[in-house]
Amino acid sequence: MKATPYTKSFVLVVLVLALFALSSCEKTEGEGGGGLDPGSSQADIFEGYICSDVFDGKPRGIDNSFFVDETAYLWLSWINVPGKHEVKILWVDPDDDVVETSRQTFTSESGNQITFFFLDTSSSAPPGKWIAEIYLDEKFVRSYGFWILAQ
Repeated sequence: MKATPYTKSFVLVVLVLALFALSSCEKTEGEGGGGLDPGSSQADIFEGYICSDVFDGKPRGIDNSFFVDETAYLWLSWINVPGKHEVKILWVDPDDDVVETSRQTFTSESGNQITFFFLDTSSSAPPGKWIAEIYLDEKFVRSYGFWILAQ
């Protein structure tokens, strides 16, 4: 079958769009992006949520906006984490100040683990965009952004 000018143009457009899409992708860190090496056998977060509560080990009220005096939870489902590990969370306020550090150590036989942390805000918590930075064994994994709103 002979290619028509229309077929050649269509193929050229598809190739140009594919090349553009591939060249515009880049790795990002922060606000839910990044990771140690997703899809590999390295430790990673399979799922993670900012939420208003954790019940029976599961996140409830998944959201990224909270009022001052509410509790914000960070729920994480880890994969490829056999053995003993430490998770550290830095809670960073809108002024880029670390206002709290949370730590949790766990040992996983299966290589899977659920962890969760919380930040109790108070009336003195500055409204604006907050960041929860996640470290596994002192190595940055990713961060999640959320908002604390004035009442």
